[in-house]
Amino acid sequence: MTTELLGIPYSPWSEKARWALEARKVPYAPVLYQPLLGEPALRWKLRKFTGRVSVPVLTDDEGRVHADSAVIARWADARGEGPALFPAEHAAEIDRFVALSERGLGAGRGLALRRALADDAALAELVPRGVSKVLGPVAIKIAAAGIRRTLRKYGTAGAQRDALEHTLAEVLDELRAALARSPSTATPKTIFATFTFADIAMAQVLAFVRPPAFGLKVKPANRARFEDPAFAEKYADLVAWRDAIYDAHRPRAK
Repeated sequence: MTTELLGIPYSPWSEKARWALEARKVPYAPVLYQPLLGEPALRWKLRKFTGRVSVPVLTDDEGRVHADSAVIARWADARGEGPALFPAEHAAEIDRFVALSERGLGAGRGLALRRALADDAALAELVPRGVSKVLGPVAIKIAAAGIRRTLRKYGTAGAQRDALEHTLAEVLDELRAALARSPSTATPKTIFATFTFADIAMAQVLAFVRPPAFGLKVKPANRARFEDPAFAEKYADLVAWRDAIYDAHRPRAK
């Protein structure tokens, strides 16, 4: 049985899982998840018929299902090859950075989705081409409804923009401080002495400041909505760090 990763090409959460699998040289088949349309099948796969469900979700070669990017990364770390992404001596701190990444990504997603709501081109990109051809202008309204649903799903529909920006800035400031005190002598520096999943997780937060050049497959209009020019200027050093981490540690096989 082939290991399959159900994910979204433009999602930083799916990118965390892809990067971990590829860094550990674990073969897998990517499977595209379509938000809304794919949810009934996802609920069946997870045997979760109420509450929130999301991707990435990995089905391993023994048919077991693993949900959440960090869970998938730990699974890959246990069976892959090369330097460990979760070295035991940093277990608690890596967990802290995973949680920090989730905070930053949640805030960044809330900001990016609000920007996309005001951009018909970005909304059109979110609808599968075949569906868009059939529905025409209605497809944009469906995409907008999907974004509003996502904002409600993750609890950011009523959040103030200033609050989301404050959270994102706090997370990026913590990353900057962590790199400043890191014992790493490598170029680029890593959060710990060696490259770990903490670097993968924190690098993804920068996707909502400026998307990376590869790894995330973001279409042009949404790439512009992911980007926040003011944050990109304020955190130019971290954007440069993320780009260097990608160049040094992100396999380009898939």
